[in-house]
Amino acid sequence: MVEVTIPGNYGYVIAVSLGVIPVLSFIHGNLVGTFRKPAGVPYPHTYATVEQCKSNPKAYQFNCAQRAHANFLENAPQTMLSILIAGLKYPQIAAGLGAAWAFFRLLFMFGYVYSDKPQGRGRYNGAFFWFAQAGLWGLSVFGVAKDFM
Repeated sequence: MVEVTIPGNYGYVIAVSLGVIPVLSFIHGNLVGTFRKPAGVPYPHTYATVEQCKSNPKAYQFNCAQRAHANFLENAPQTMLSILIAGLKYPQIAAGLGAAWAFFRLLFMFGYVYSDKPQGRGRYNGAFFWFAQAGLWGLSVFGVAKDFM
C-alpha cells in the first residue's frame, strides 16, 4: 500500500499547474485568433499556405502564432502532470520550476510571433523552458516515483 501525503504548501503547485498554465494556453489561443482574419486563413484551415505567407506578412505571423500554440499544447500536459507529481515531495521547487516554465513559454511565444528573426528563430528567446521541463521530469521520476517502487 502506498500512502500519499499532500504537503501544506501544495496550493502553490496547484496554482501554477492548474491556474497559470491554462491561462497561458488561453493567451496562446487568443493570439492565434487575432491573426486569423488579417492572415486570410478561414476555418477549418490550420495554417496559411507558403503563397499566402509570401504575399501577406500577417499570414506568416499567424503561422508563427499557430506553431507556438501547437508546441505549447504538445508540452503543457506532461509539464502540468510533472508539476503535480514533483510537488508532492518538493512543492516549492516544483512550483518555482513550473512558474519558470510558464515565463519562458511566454518569451517563446512572443519571440516566435513578434520577432523579426527569420524562420521563427525569435522563439529561442524562451528556449530555456526545456531546462525547467527537464528539472520537473527529473524531480517527478527520481524524486517522487522512486518512492512508489
